[in-house]
Amino acid sequence: MASAEDLETLTFLREEAISEAKNKRGGEVLLNLETFSDDSLAELSNWLTSPDHRVVTGLFGEAVVAYGILEFSNTNDAQRIASIKEIFVLKEARSVGVGESVINFLIDEAIQHKVVGIDSFALPGDRETKNFFETQGMVARLIHVYRPLKPN
Repeated sequence: MASAEDLETLTFLREEAISEAKNKRGGEVLLNLETFSDDSLAELSNWLTSPDHRVVTGLFGEAVVAYGILEFSNTNDAQRIASIKEIFVLKEARSVGVGESVINFLIDEAIQHKVVGIDSFALPGDRETKNFFETQGMVARLIHVYRPLKPN
């Protein structure tokens, strides 16, 4: 689990994640939604102290090269569900098992909290993320579609 001592590194990693997402199809819209805050320090500080969130770091050797954010919520029929709000691994540290370690920790946390399921998202065309989730047994349950509109 991450702690307040990790805030500087977590903020750096989240800024890298945001920068990468901006360049992916659908990324700018996602980052511009009301539910997303680009104030990484404030957001991470809130998540670290929230009973409904878990923040985890991923290490390669002694270096923190990844992070994940898990959020717990309730379904309409009062069951618990977990959502991976964010997961990111520095490009240079991908394909060495760090992302798998992070997601396995998040899944274990979800199981310990007796949730009925765990979900996340991948931006359209982000085959790397989609494949990563599929290797973890996660499949699409909803596809959001979008069309920008220009005023007449």
